Amino acid sequence: MKDEIEKNNELLILGDLSYKEEKFINNIIDYIPNENEILLLGESNHGCKEFYEIRSNITYELINKSDYNIILLESDWLNIFDINDYINNNINNNRIEDILNNIKKFPKWLWNNDVIKDLIEKIKKSNKKVYFFGMDCYLFIESYKWIKNLLELIDINLLNKLKKNLYFVDSFENTEELMHNIIIGDLKKYDLYCENYLQELLIYIQNNNDLYKNICKEKNIDLINLISLEQCCEVMINSYEYFKKQYLEPNGSNASWNTRDQHMLMTIMKLKEKIEESKIIIWAHNSHIGDSTATERGGIDFKNNNNWNLGQMCRAIYNNTYIIGLGNYDGNITAAYKWNSEHVKFDINKAIENSIENTIYNLINKYNIKNCIIDLKNIEHEDFNNYKNQRMIGVIYNSNTEMESHYISCIISKQYDLFIYISHINSLID
Repeated sequence: MKDEIEKNNELLILGDLSYKEEKFINNIIDYIPNENEILLLGESNHGCKEFYEIRSNITYELINKSDYNIILLESDWLNIFDINDYINNNINNNRIEDILNNIKKFPKWLWNNDVIKDLIEKIKKSNKKVYFFGMDCYLFIESYKWIKNLLELIDINLLNKLKKNLYFVDSFENTEELMHNIIIGDLKKYDLYCENYLQELLIYIQNNNDLYKNICKEKNIDLINLISLEQCCEVMINSYEYFKKQYLEPNGSNASWNTRDQHMLMTIMKLKEKIEESKIIIWAHNSHIGDSTATERGGIDFKNNNNWNLGQMCRAIYNNTYIIGLGNYDGNITAAYKWNSEHVKFDINKAIENSIENTIYNLINKYNIKNCIIDLKNIEHEDFNNYKNQRMIGVIYNSNTEMESHYISCIISKQYDLFIYISHINSLID
């Protein structure tokens, strides 16, 4: 039974005080329709222990009770691919800590933390067939190397052509350095050639999928590697586009952002096609999963849309989509001062006065509630149905430019179906 509190049509909330209680998680799950196929779980920052634990508990319950079988994280495919092999007993490594420690890319704490470790171990022990992947597109070089390694086993002729046609890639260990040289450096003559070749490579791989399946079966190679082969090629294509747009887009452009979210959507579409009866849970920032048409950066539809995102596109394509945002008032988080720097523990500012987080804080305080779940489909309070500032902290936090760096204007009731609010949060990593 849901513990509902409704006062003068002002707010509809579930007022369970402890987010760790089973009842709190069950209340959330009660709202997710049985026929749902894609669940997007957000977070207002990338470094909060409570948000990770809540999403982990929701994920594990849905795996066991509702047969969700694909988990996608806001991370690159190859950052997470070994985790999938570990869960499904496809590798000999018997320590998840070793696998996670092998991931060297910033920001490592997003996946290398105790909550993720515990979730992975629980899924592995459940003996459910669950796929665990990443859906971002930064790792051009790493994807290129992975493709070469698999082709050495299944198509030596294509491997030799690939090494010949992209010979210049082998001189770089860093994707950013490669792209710098292609866009404005000594390799500029290869720009259009590289784009076209990657598209041709993907088509060739797709056209030879049946042949590769037979070879994999003969050599006892898990067929999930063929999905990975296509996906790594897609990562190269979209990583190339992403970094190129970062170099060329004018200030204020969302072109590179849109490339990332399109890639995330394509990842979902590929998995829906390749894996039967798939039900997908997605972990990503609120800025990716909250419907962009309800923000100042988006438009009312795709015709007038400066910034689109995964939540918007999932809703447009898949009817059975449900979106849950997570937010807070104050506390501390794990973040970094700048890109590629070490993570630290930040005390974040209290939510600004003209924000939805401050509105919620003031409303629930009247009922002596600290944590709550808000059903946004049935909300009547005007602040939830009009533009308000909403906090968005990524992997970098700057308290001195709070408003400029970490807020956007949104209509929260149109962004999400449900909103989980934790007044005071704690750092993911101490």
